[in-house]
Amino acid sequence: FINYNYTPAAPLLALDETTLLVATTTSNSVSRVTLSGDSGEETVRIPVGGWPTGLALTADQSTLLVTQTARDSLGFVSLEEGRLTDAIHVGDEPTGILVTDTTAWIALSGANQVAQVDLDTRTVVQTLDVGREPRAMVLDAERNRLYVASLISSNEHPRGPIQGADEELPLLATRDIAIIDTAAGEVVDFVPHVGTILRGLWLSADGDTLVVGVSHSQNQKLAIDAESRPHVHGLAFVDVSEDSPLSVTQLDLDQQESSTGAAPSPFSMLADPDTGSLWITLSAGASVLEVDSTTFAEKSRTMTGNDPRGLIRVGDRMWTYAWLDNRLDGFSVAEGVDSTSIVSIPVGVDPTPEDIKIGQRIFNDGAFSKYGAFSCNNCHVDGLTDGLVWDLLVDGPVNTPAFRNIGGTGPFLWGGLLPTLFDFSREVLKLVGADATGEQMELLTLYMQSVTAPPNPAALPGGKLTPLALQGKEIFETQANCISCHSGPLFTNQSQVIGKTPELTTDVPALIGVYDTAPFGREGQWATLEEMVDFAVDYMQAELTPEEMEALTQYVREVPGDALYLNSATPLDGNQHVWFEKQVELTFSNVLTPGQEDHFTLEVLAEENALDGEPLPGQWVVSGRVARFEPEEPLPLETHFRVRTTAGLTSVMGQTLYQDLDLAFRTGGLPETDVSGTWNGSLDIQEPISASVSGEFAFLQSSGGKVSGVILVEVDEITLSHFEAVVSGTTLVLDPFLLDTSFGEIMVEAGQADLIDLNGDGLADFGEGSLTALGFPVDLTFERIKMPDGSAFTP
Repeated sequence: FINYNYTPAAPLLALDETTLLVATTTSNSVSRVTLSGDSGEETVRIPVGGWPTGLALTADQSTLLVTQTARDSLGFVSLEEGRLTDAIHVGDEPTGILVTDTTAWIALSGANQVAQVDLDTRTVVQTLDVGREPRAMVLDAERNRLYVASLISSNEHPRGPIQGADEELPLLATRDIAIIDTAAGEVVDFVPHVGTILRGLWLSADGDTLVVGVSHSQNQKLAIDAESRPHVHGLAFVDVSEDSPLSVTQLDLDQQESSTGAAPSPFSMLADPDTGSLWITLSAGASVLEVDSTTFAEKSRTMTGNDPRGLIRVGDRMWTYAWLDNRLDGFSVAEGVDSTSIVSIPVGVDPTPEDIKIGQRIFNDGAFSKYGAFSCNNCHVDGLTDGLVWDLLVDGPVNTPAFRNIGGTGPFLWGGLLPTLFDFSREVLKLVGADATGEQMELLTLYMQSVTAPPNPAALPGGKLTPLALQGKEIFETQANCISCHSGPLFTNQSQVIGKTPELTTDVPALIGVYDTAPFGREGQWATLEEMVDFAVDYMQAELTPEEMEALTQYVREVPGDALYLNSATPLDGNQHVWFEKQVELTFSNVLTPGQEDHFTLEVLAEENALDGEPLPGQWVVSGRVARFEPEEPLPLETHFRVRTTAGLTSVMGQTLYQDLDLAFRTGGLPETDVSGTWNGSLDIQEPISASVSGEFAFLQSSGGKVSGVILVEVDEITLSHFEAVVSGTTLVLDPFLLDTSFGEIMVEAGQADLIDLNGDGLADFGEGSLTALGFPVDLTFERIKMPDGSAFTP
């Protein structure tokens, strides 16, 4: 299992009226699906290499071309032989692909380029610089024009107006759509200011109008939350007619008069003359949207599986690939859309553990937000970044972080305010609303910490450092002393520093895979890696020559080099109240050398942070990238544990874990009820003053009884970011927390409440107890107003 989080670009092709080809990304294969009547089945699965995301046929239709995103290659599949016969290196992370005669045009999403490939000689003729993360492409064969959309456009400025709109725009921020003259083989123009995230393209039959599926990020506002429409989804219309200057107009699919709701993340598009419609997959909406191809008014919506990509019509059916469910979904369009006519055909296989897969669906699903308008993937695009600064969590305006290898980099948020990823998930709850259970947030957390970095394109095969980077490594560790902060397996000492962002304490970020996460810094201060490294050298008061600066920057670009590091851990480091049946499992960056079980121990600690512990009876099993502990019995309740991995652990590619790695967690008790959901609470204060306050808040409860809470509706004169608690049996025990009031800061020293389940469904519906603040008791009552899924509570 290697989760690079690549997503399909153009994964569907029809060979004829009975045969579909699907790039089944999770199984590293192309599935041949034979259609029969109103259904069909996968009949052949052709292995094609790491993460196929795009398909195209050669002009004679004898060869299938496959973009192998994880291998940086273009694969050649013989349809007659049914196998991969050749592959050539084309550049970093190829995705979209189009063919003109004997030329293939390939979007290199990781290189911000398009490659021109001669299919006769099977060589790369040239690469052309386009915008950031190119994926979608569409061809005007008559005018020899190729349109290439930047997935990450970053609006008018990569840091947004929060950082100052008067600054000069970096070049990539104006390259929303590149226009390539395919006859001349050169970029002839760019279309700026189309949108923030550009996912799909369609060209009108006359070639005069380019339609773009866009998401607009509204990061100009302060204190973003679910009520402020942080993302708007729609269509952008670019006038590309020969006699007119390029111009862009916009249509809001979310709120046009005919809309039946939000249209999160419009992706693939297909015009169908028979129905007079433009069909659009909503990748975060688990549906296909039908709009009138002339007026673009909404006509229908058809629910599909999770994250539909690609559209193709065969006979009377429209087909899309719900890639997060590994299935083709088809529905009849001959006499209007009928949701009961949907046919699903399983394709491919997926080695991803099911709990991580569920978390990934939550991450990509707009229904998770309060109004169904956006998903986590809107900002953390494919686990990376949208390149914007947002003011939406508890530490102010910050640059969107990438999630690659985030699990071992705690504490979390740029200010390091949150100790665990589950706490981060709680803040996500505050952003999108309370429509989630603690179990769902645990699964989301598990997915986030599973996202890995792909092979570094700047390093040599196997992750080995180039000679220049080896020089930079020496400078990193000595002259520049970067290692004083960026140390350990993930190149972070997990501490907070003051200085790089003036007057703010910032958690030291990890550096693995940093090469394509621009802009850099807490507030996105540095547009390029060179700018960031230059500032860091000045910050450390080091004096380096231009040649030494070049070497240092190259090393930062290539990290981790030959280091083996931890991608994800279950349970998460620092987790409290872990469920006693939770699987203890570590996932590393590369396949481990077999027979290294003695590098791992699971110890029982007498108390938190104890220096020595007793090994728990059981055995470690090392397989692939995973080390898993199999206990003889379930973990004991309410017990501290330490997972230790000793230095010297190696991978089959030669990478080494250079330092011991320790992770800690604690099991919880046995909660007899669940408080997840939205509540209305009241405090009745008698001393030292008489007052009564109430407010709306939400609880999240994880499987070990751990509870996180957030205030959803602010209480007059009282500010509270979040609070922690645990459910033991039917009692809620609150940890101490700080209230910021008009009278000053007040510490709530202790609190607990008895929980009552009125209807016997396992969910608490009422709570009554007390708090202690300033030495005085405060009566506390709260009653449920919403269920964990966001539906209204009916007593």
